[in-house]
Amino acid sequence: MSKETIEPKLAQLMDLVPECEGLIAADTDGNVIVGQTLTEMDHGSIAKACAKILSDSNTLGNDIGKGTVKNTTIELEGGYAVLAGSEKLLLIALAGVDGRASLGLLKRNLISISNL
Repeated sequence: MSKETIEPKLAQLMDLVPECEGLIAADTDGNVIVGQTLTEMDHGSIAKACAKILSDSNTLGNDIGKGTVKNTTIELEGGYAVLAGSEKLLLIALAGVDGRASLGLLKRNLISISNL
């Protein structure tokens, strides 16, 4: 999926969910296609780490016979990372602790975008 296709959809999602602190789209190797965060962050580093999480989770899923990961939410001390992936695309949403109530909305929208 191209930057021109993804970027407006991510911008709409940022507008829809005010608690969202950032959105990043990358390929499955963690190479950033487009990213937007409220504060200065290393999008490349974030995307690489999330790609590794999905890769390792897919290994686990295959080892236990459950298949590949569709999405995951990671709760951290200071907020959340929501990851959704497809065969060619990785989408990452970042939210602070105040974003807990919006995690379902973020996840649903990321899944929808990743399936385009």
